[in-house]
Amino acid sequence: MKGMKERLAKKIKLITIVSTLKQGLAHHKSKIDRTIHHIRDEIVAESGQRRGCVTPTLEDVEVSEQEHDLEEEEEREILLEFEEKCPPGGEDSIVFYTTGLRAVRKTFEACRRVRFLLENHMVKYKERDVSVDSEYRDEMWRLLGRKVTSPRLFIRGRYIGGADDVVSLNENGKLKKILVGFPLAHSPCKCCKNERFLICSSCNGSSRLIADDEETSNGNIWTRCRECNEKGLVRCSLCT
Repeated sequence: MKGMKERLAKKIKLITIVSTLKQGLAHHKSKIDRTIHHIRDEIVAESGQRRGCVTPTLEDVEVSEQEHDLEEEEEREILLEFEEKCPPGGEDSIVFYTTGLRAVRKTFEACRRVRFLLENHMVKYKERDVSVDSEYRDEMWRLLGRKVTSPRLFIRGRYIGGADDVVSLNENGKLKKILVGFPLAHSPCKCCKNERFLICSSCNGSSRLIADDEETSNGNIWTRCRECNEKGLVRCSLCT
C-alpha cells in the first residue's frame, strides 16, 4: 500500500513538472512570435517609407532636368572635338562600318572590339557591313576621302575614328558621355534579328532575273536584279 502511494506521488509530481514545462514553452513561443511580428512591422514600415520617397517632388524634377541638360551640353562639347563627317542617315544616330570577313584577323578583331563596346553600352546603332555590300565600302571611302579599312564609327554626324580611338574614348569615360540620349537596345531587330540584311524577295537571293524580250533579243538571258546588292541581299530598313 505504501509503495503504491509513493508511485502515485511520483506520477503526480511528474505531471506537474510536464505541465510547468509546457507552460514555459508556450510562454517562450509567445515571446518569439511577438518578436517576429515586431520585426515584420518594422520592415513593412521601412519599405513603406522607401516607397513614399519614390514619388519625386517638384524640386527633384527640376534637379533631374538640370542634370540632363548638363549631360547633353557635355556631350555636345565632346562631339565638337571630332571632325564633322556625316554618313547618310547619320545626323542623329550611331553608324558603325564593319566587316564580317575573318580573312584579316586583325581587322575582324578590331570590329569585334567596337561592337562589344556599343553592345555593352546597350545603345541602338546602324551597322553597315562593307564585306556584304560594296556600296557601304565606297560610302565609307567617300566620307573619309581615302581607302581605309573598317571599323569606322560615326556619332551624330561626327567621325569618331577606328578601334583604337573608340577604345581610348571608352577608357577615359568620354564614350559613355557622348552616347547619352540614344535609345537603348533591349532586344534584337524585329525585322532581321540583327543580321542587317534580308534575302531579296524579287530574285530569291540570286541577284539575277530572267531578262525581258528586248534584252533577250540581244542574247542576254539574265539581267541584274535592281532591288538588291551583288550578293542578292537587301538592307534592313529598321537597323541600317
